[in-house]
Amino acid sequence: MPADQDDTAMQAHILPREKWWWLGLALLLTLAGWLYLRGYNVSLPFFAHIDEPHHLLAAQHEIDTGTARPVGHEAYPPGMRMLNYVLLKHLKPADAHYGTMLPALRLITITAWLLAVLVIALLGALLAHPLTGLMAAVIWIVNPWVVERAHWALPDAYLTLFTLLSLWLALIGSLKNQPRYSTAAVYSIMLAIVFKYTALILAPLALLLPLINVRRRHKAAWQQTLGNCVRFSVFLFWLLLLYPTLEATQVPHFPVTENRLFAPQLDVLTVQSLQPLLLTFQPVSSWIVVGALGLLLLRYRKSVNWVATICLSAALIAWLLGISMLRLERSAAGDPLRQLFAAGALLSLLYALAVTALYYAGLEALTRVAALGLSPRHSSQLVAGLVVLGLGVNLQPSFIASDGLARYYSLHDRRNDLRLYMDASVEPGMYVSLGENHKIFERTWGGYTGIHEFPRYRTMALLTSKPIEEWRNLGVTYAIMPHKLLQDDPEVYYPEETVTLKVYPVDPNYVDTGMVVLRLYPMQYIADDRLGPIRLVGYDLNTTQLQPGDNIVFRHYWQANQATDTIHHVYNHLLDEGGNIVAQVDYVPLWDDRRPTTTWDDPDEIMLGREFVLTLPKNLQPGAYQLVSGLYDPITGQRLFNDDGADRVRIGRIEIISANDD
Repeated sequence: MPADQDDTAMQAHILPREKWWWLGLALLLTLAGWLYLRGYNVSLPFFAHIDEPHHLLAAQHEIDTGTARPVGHEAYPPGMRMLNYVLLKHLKPADAHYGTMLPALRLITITAWLLAVLVIALLGALLAHPLTGLMAAVIWIVNPWVVERAHWALPDAYLTLFTLLSLWLALIGSLKNQPRYSTAAVYSIMLAIVFKYTALILAPLALLLPLINVRRRHKAAWQQTLGNCVRFSVFLFWLLLLYPTLEATQVPHFPVTENRLFAPQLDVLTVQSLQPLLLTFQPVSSWIVVGALGLLLLRYRKSVNWVATICLSAALIAWLLGISMLRLERSAAGDPLRQLFAAGALLSLLYALAVTALYYAGLEALTRVAALGLSPRHSSQLVAGLVVLGLGVNLQPSFIASDGLARYYSLHDRRNDLRLYMDASVEPGMYVSLGENHKIFERTWGGYTGIHEFPRYRTMALLTSKPIEEWRNLGVTYAIMPHKLLQDDPEVYYPEETVTLKVYPVDPNYVDTGMVVLRLYPMQYIADDRLGPIRLVGYDLNTTQLQPGDNIVFRHYWQANQATDTIHHVYNHLLDEGGNIVAQVDYVPLWDDRRPTTTWDDPDEIMLGREFVLTLPKNLQPGAYQLVSGLYDPITGQRLFNDDGADRVRIGRIEIISANDD
């Protein structure tokens, strides 16, 4: 064949032409969207993932001050920050919190994950058969590891997308003699690096792949490779010398780059990287079968694009070796797989390639059974259907787990309820927390926008790690602890030294794992008086013996069987022996008027009453007085009554003594 005809043949069929392939891809993208988009607003407006506000805050600082240095982010890969920058700069309302852009950022990120599915399908079709691409795509889509990551606005999606796109463009450019695709591959790997520096690992493949044509088109191959290297050198000049990449050796939370390279170690490469990565897809037994199928491919080697296969295998090995040499997986606290998404995508492609051997074997077997009389087309359809059915059965556990994750992320997060409750129900004060509750009232990292401040004690701690009196001396007023601890050991909360204000039990219908809110001061006096549906369960009283002109300081602790139909206020009267009012103070019963009695709908909640101050008249006569309280509708004046017809509860006996008395 003449050289020009050969080149024309190589340029053909860059994209699969089969209509069934595009229909199958559309169905798979629909499946991916169903898994990724459900619960895309998980936890909002609470920021459950610390990296999301990190990127948002860096972009906001870039807008406000021109640098992200105040949050130690100036040397991070700029891609995610710039994406955040555009939305905050041009779309965020002027007075809105930067967290309002998080839903849009998550949707853009999910779009990147969906585009990564498309590129995986294209790479798979390039490996052997169009069916290979669809199988690789579905293997990737239903992996719970991917579904879990897809819900957050993080750079992993962009790293995976642009890395895979770079490999596909480089292969198309070299295999199909399309120089512009090879050039585009370089720009794509640059974009991947801009979002995460680890993409540098695969840059040599994108740059040097045109050299596979050096024997057939010697001059063109070298020219393309040289052009790639020049473009990438300019990019590296900016990245390493102009952009402060090398300053990112240490940031407040964990290192993002390493100045040292380590020799690959078997345990780092396999136990910490490859083994957990393999198990995110399938159990070990499945990989043994896939390995055997990979050997079977040698029988059908003419149907396999070995250049693409070797390229993707080399990319996978290079990624795993690079990660183990940089030890980046050790910097990802508690998440050793966060650096391996590109490797996971490559692994799904090789898995699907091995499964394709079943298709070729089945087709060969079927064509030998002449008695069936099937046409090649029907044979191909039958075998493809059986292979897809078998793969579907094999992937069913992964799909069920991914569907469960997607459902879980669509559930309501009660940490938002807790923020509203605390802001409107109790006095501001410091709290101690444990685990996932440490960011609830953080304006920067948790997205809290309440009126009142609830600063967190400087470190996460269990309440029992210090004596209760020591916590009080440190200025801690509240504790927010996991509900599971209350189930396992009720004594862990010092029940006699604290008040359990609010309980959010463990409930599978919510995304959080349950919380308990405690006030680290007990009720001074226990009570059991009822007015309508509301019960007085206790009260605090500063003293029972005062002089004229002094202040009585007291608070109530309320519970309610149900909310009232109308808003009720609390009145507090000091009565003399004849029942006459000598002093009074009325107001809303709780700290904030945003929590009226019409919202008291949790029978187990103890409402912490506001602190009332009742000033005694200076001419008050010495003697015995009664402090009483009641609840009334401020519009109609109608009071709440108990079963005996009384409209008040007794708080305490107050003795007024003369200023001349001892």
